[in-house]
Amino acid sequence: MFRKLTAIEIAEGALLADVGVIFHLLATYIPIGKAIFQLLAPIVFAIIVLRRGFYTGLMSLVVALFTISILSGPHGIPLLLLEAGAGLYLGLTMRTRRSHFFTIIVGTFSGALASYLLVILADLVLGIPLLDLLKGLQLTINYGLGLVGALAASIGFGPVWHYTFLPFFLALSTLTFTYWWIAYYIISWVVLLPVVIVVYYITNLFARMLGYDVRPFPGGWIETLLYNILRGTLRLLPKRGIGKHWMIANLRREVRRMGIARQRAKS
Repeated sequence: MFRKLTAIEIAEGALLADVGVIFHLLATYIPIGKAIFQLLAPIVFAIIVLRRGFYTGLMSLVVALFTISILSGPHGIPLLLLEAGAGLYLGLTMRTRRSHFFTIIVGTFSGALASYLLVILADLVLGIPLLDLLKGLQLTINYGLGLVGALAASIGFGPVWHYTFLPFFLALSTLTFTYWWIAYYIISWVVLLPVVIVVYYITNLFARMLGYDVRPFPGGWIETLLYNILRGTLRLLPKRGIGKHWMIANLRREVRRMGIARQRAKS
């Protein structure tokens, strides 16, 4: 993997890395459309891997981290590292044509582990008192449970809340905060699973729209449902006006490509 990069690889990798940094800065400083820019940043690094390989993507990541440290300081590095790392991982799995199950499970496991390690690193390096934060969070949850109990009593459900639901939530809260180091990873895993699926789908869709030969995600009956929805929606759009927009034209091309691939699979 370690080799001497060509001039075109260096130039293209640095250029796309700067594009990823721009998306990261837009997501940081622009309140409107923040989620969209956060989804675009991993796509850029996935495209780098698909075009020039994983090693070029790693060098682009170094360039992006150096650039963001100059523009916004060291505090912008962790989030960009997660975004770029997700893009490099998805680009590598799509380039090597890994299964969708492998991509999603390993991506979720790695993302949750990275989030867990960042919290531990913040505790060790920045000196953030995690135990004090956990105690404060536990007190907040207890106050919240007391508020819910008062509301339940006001509408006549006080006995049901106190004897049915409250013991369960108290036991769950105690167990969670006692073994917080395990509970945090499990919660991160559950939260990241749908995020990984959405990011993978969007990255896979953009890669196919740009002409890269990657395995379509999700495939199966879900792919059929999405194909029918896209095809029906595009038929409703007029051919003039918005129908001439480059994004709509690319969507029409992608739907045609999906249709051809479906016919080939049936034959």
